[in-house]
Amino acid sequence: MFFKAIQNQISRYKCSNRFHGSFWILVFFISFSVDAIQIEVFVPLCDGAQLACGKGKAGDPRSLEGNLYWGAAFGVESFFKKASGYQVVDRKEGKPGSSILRQIRVERIPQKRERNVSILFHAYAGDKIDDALVDFLNATTGKNNSDLLVWAGHDRLMDRLPPNLKNSSRSSKSVAVLACESETYFGPVLHSIGANQIAMTRTFMAPEAYLLEALASTAAKSGLKNKKAIRFSLVKAYAKYQRISEKAAGTVFSNLD
Repeated sequence: MFFKAIQNQISRYKCSNRFHGSFWILVFFISFSVDAIQIEVFVPLCDGAQLACGKGKAGDPRSLEGNLYWGAAFGVESFFKKASGYQVVDRKEGKPGSSILRQIRVERIPQKRERNVSILFHAYAGDKIDDALVDFLNATTGKNNSDLLVWAGHDRLMDRLPPNLKNSSRSSKSVAVLACESETYFGPVLHSIGANQIAMTRTFMAPEAYLLEALASTAAKSGLKNKKAIRFSLVKAYAKYQRISEKAAGTVFSNLD
C-alpha cells in the first residue's frame, strides 16, 4: 500500500510542468523516512511524590512546560527545540485520559556520510509511570519498527517487581536505559528476553536530554552496533553538562562491549 501510494503521487506529478523539482522533493522525504534509524524514547515525567525533582513545577507529574524531564532546560522538548542540527517535525497532544501527555518527533539533520535519525518521544504523566514501564517492556518483546528503544527517567524497577509482559518471546531489539543503576534493575529483565543492551548505567545519574542527543549523534555516525563508541559519547556528554571529569563520568555508564 505504501509503495502504491507513492506511485500514485508520482503519476499526479507527471501531469505538472513542475514534475522534476517536485518529484525529487518527494523522493527526499520518502528516503528520509525509509532509511532513517528509528529511535523511540519513553519519558515518564519526574514526580515529586517519588523523587527530588526540584522546586515548583519541576516535580509536577503532569506539567509538560515545567517538568524536570520535559520542559526544564535539559528536558526533552526544551533541549531539542534549541539543539543545533535537530528539528521538531511533529507534535501531538495525548488523548483525554491517556497516560501519554504528548508525543514529539525530532529529526537529526545529517552531515556527509551520516545516517538519518528520527526520534519519537513519548511524554508519560509521572503518576502513570507504571503504564510507561509496561509499554516500554512490551515494546522490547513485541513487534516494533524502531531500531532502538530507550527509557529515560526514574528507574521504576527500584521500587517494584517487573510487570508481566504480553509477549514472552525473546527479542534482539537494541535497548538503552538511562536511569539510576539500570544495569542492576533493568539488566536482568532485558537479559531474560534477549534484548541487546547498548547503554546502561551503574550509579545514580541524571537522565537528561543531552544524553539522548549523544545517542542519536553516535547512531548517525557509527550505527547502533558500536557499543564502545556509544559509551564514549555518553561519557563525554555527561562530563560536559555535569561539569565533572570524564573519569568520574565514566563510572556512571556500564561497559557493555
